[in-house]
Amino acid sequence: MKRLLLAAVAALLAVALPVAAQQQGVTSDTVTIGAHGPITGPAAYIGLAGRDGMLLAIKEINAAGGVNGRKIVAVFEDDGHAPTKALAAVKKLVEQDKVFAVMSVGGSNATVGAVDYMKEKGVPYYVSIASAPQVTWPHARNLFRGGTTETARYGELYAEFLATHYKAKRIAIMSGREEYPRNEGDATVDKLKNWFQMAPAVRVEFNIGDKDFTPQLVEVQKANPDVIAFFGNPAEAAIAMRQAKELGLKQSFFVGSNMVDPGLVMVAKSTAEGVMGFSLIPYLPGSKAPDMVKWEAAWKKEYPNAPAGRPNNFDLLAYGDTYVLAEGIKRAGPSLTTDGLIRALEGIQNYRVGPVATPRTFSTKHHIGNLALVPMVVKDGQWEPVQWSSTRQSDILNRYQ
Repeated sequence: MKRLLLAAVAALLAVALPVAAQQQGVTSDTVTIGAHGPITGPAAYIGLAGRDGMLLAIKEINAAGGVNGRKIVAVFEDDGHAPTKALAAVKKLVEQDKVFAVMSVGGSNATVGAVDYMKEKGVPYYVSIASAPQVTWPHARNLFRGGTTETARYGELYAEFLATHYKAKRIAIMSGREEYPRNEGDATVDKLKNWFQMAPAVRVEFNIGDKDFTPQLVEVQKANPDVIAFFGNPAEAAIAMRQAKELGLKQSFFVGSNMVDPGLVMVAKSTAEGVMGFSLIPYLPGSKAPDMVKWEAAWKKEYPNAPAGRPNNFDLLAYGDTYVLAEGIKRAGPSLTTDGLIRALEGIQNYRVGPVATPRTFSTKHHIGNLALVPMVVKDGQWEPVQWSSTRQSDILNRYQ
């Protein structure tokens, strides 16, 4: 009797052990990925695009056979561009939906709310769009930054461009009070000081969704800057540029990378002419480059009833990063585990799905996938590349050594 009982227990263990060892979010024929971004609220233009770009990539990947025989399944949550909502979203994805990994296709303001939880859980967290420093510094083994770059890198490039291309001596900075634009402004001020021994002629702040920038622009006008650096959202920039013109300000505007997008030209119209900024992608939607035309045709076939201004940069960023994540899953092999995916991603060097994306490179020391940005200017209603290259070595990777 005892022998029979032991045999029964052994048989139960033989069945139970593989189940216990099963990787969360992974079955024999699927791998479930969670994602979050704002699809409601003032930053919905980011999250809706991020979601759609991601889903287009997943559809293409699955149509081509999936990854190592598994189809990718996506579960998406609205984070409302709020830290508390992003935390609730990732908790649901990890604890209820049991996803294998999570992508953030939202902004910094929300993503910072999820970072500590994701570090604690150890679930792979791939951030496509948010540039908040907390994502990659301090270094956490399960957190990766994709198409966007670290805020400090924005500061390096912006400061150098303002000082050397504009040859500006007096710089006005207008920045939003939320996470992303405030970080951009802080990083630019830091590098102006440390690299060029310059302080802003004036710095003013505003709230997301503001409609009247007259008080801030009056302060800028008094400071008489050579250029105005604006960090916020396209809708706010369009209003500020129009009101600046009405007040008689003739200074050029330089904008943050999230506004180097056809959407800014669409809402700002002629007041956007001459505006400069840095792009995170080689081509913008609307470009006549053959690869961009081909990609945009595929996107429009998938989303034929999309509103004006789409696709935008965030469609492209999330699209490219979904392929990077899929490449990591592929390299991790059929026996997919969290550790296997992390090691696979850390081995990726200069990978990109095609010419519409910038290359991604990770290492065991840092997880900042992209340090390359393209300077652009609005000319005749279109964003065009500017012939300028950085001559200063980035300080970013030094701290990871």
